[in-house]
Amino acid sequence: MTSPSGLLTVVVEPGPQRTRVRVSGEIYTDDDADLREGLTAALNASPGGLDVDLSGVTFCDSQGLHVLLDLHQQALQAGKTSVLTTLSHPLARLLHITGTQDVLSIQDIQDMPASEAQHGVAGARTGQVRPLDFQMRTRRYGPTVHLTPIGELDMDTSSALDEVQAVLDGVDVVACDMGQLTFLDVVALHGLLDFVHRLGERGIAFIAYNWQPQPRRLLDLIDDL
Repeated sequence: MTSPSGLLTVVVEPGPQRTRVRVSGEIYTDDDADLREGLTAALNASPGGLDVDLSGVTFCDSQGLHVLLDLHQQALQAGKTSVLTTLSHPLARLLHITGTQDVLSIQDIQDMPASEAQHGVAGARTGQVRPLDFQMRTRRYGPTVHLTPIGELDMDTSSALDEVQAVLDGVDVVACDMGQLTFLDVVALHGLLDFVHRLGERGIAFIAYNWQPQPRRLLDLIDDL
């Protein structure tokens, strides 16, 4: 099944006792009804329940999370189980931020490169998630400051924006290259908007460019609200 938006794909592989479901792509509000329908149908047709592989999910909003929570409850009520067998890094982070990793049945997490594993997700079973390394490169050319956030900006790293505020005396423009910002969560987005607001109060213009797909999509969702 491919969603109408073309951003989400669900593959159902029935088995004798349990059904494997592979979900890949981006889970947004526009797709949650189709995802819910597909997962519910697979659960109803399976004797023992579902093993849901989410390793290919690159983004999931709150509506998508509600689909997973409702599926978990439906399985329990039917005397079955819905197990998330593999989580992608963005989804594991979402579960950590929302505190739902202890509610859902999680078996494992997607293997990550060794360079990321040292600083990234520790494991979905324990619900322990450590932030990846984040850097904020700052360069100043006269009255203009160039910022380059590198890595993932989330609730654990958004304080980096506060540190930038302290070095902006005499600055007229802040130009932010988002080309290396690979992930932005809702908490960090609010922090970024507050950062821009405070710049405006100081008479400092803000320009952001080179947005990557996931942060860009989050901004688009906010614009649609």
